[in-house]
Amino acid sequence: MRCDERIIEDLLLMMQAAKDDGVNLEVCSPYRGDNRQEYLFNKKIKNYMGQGMSYMEAYKIASQIVTVPGASEHQVGLALDIWSDTYKSLDKGFEDTEAGKWLAEHSCEYGFILRYPEGKEYITSIEYEPWHFRYVGREAAMIMKQENICLEEFWDKYL
Repeated sequence: MRCDERIIEDLLLMMQAAKDDGVNLEVCSPYRGDNRQEYLFNKKIKNYMGQGMSYMEAYKIASQIVTVPGASEHQVGLALDIWSDTYKSLDKGFEDTEAGKWLAEHSCEYGFILRYPEGKEYITSIEYEPWHFRYVGREAAMIMKQENICLEEFWDKYL
């Protein structure tokens, strides 16, 4: 598994803090190369087309679930999909696990944000993903948590 080296120290500190609280976090999808992102995106399109959708309909829905190749934060090494040793599904149910709750509460202390929060889909253009975390640094993450804003809103307000 690979990621941007700038996130490693805070990631390891976060994972240890969770473990100290009895929560075992596991990174299941860190950096993705172009081929992997294209594979995931095309697989989703084929799945929807297999359900009778046209290519354009499938593309539109797929792009709300899997980021279009070349635009994924996984491809720059700053985004991670995280699950736990007791819940290994990337679905909405993760939010109700101890790991999901712990990350929602504490990830900002280590510079990570829940990248695609519920209720912000109209801003991020991506469906809610309680398992998808992005490194932005501790200061920015704390501001975003305190103000309940997503990354796009942070950019508009502070940058």
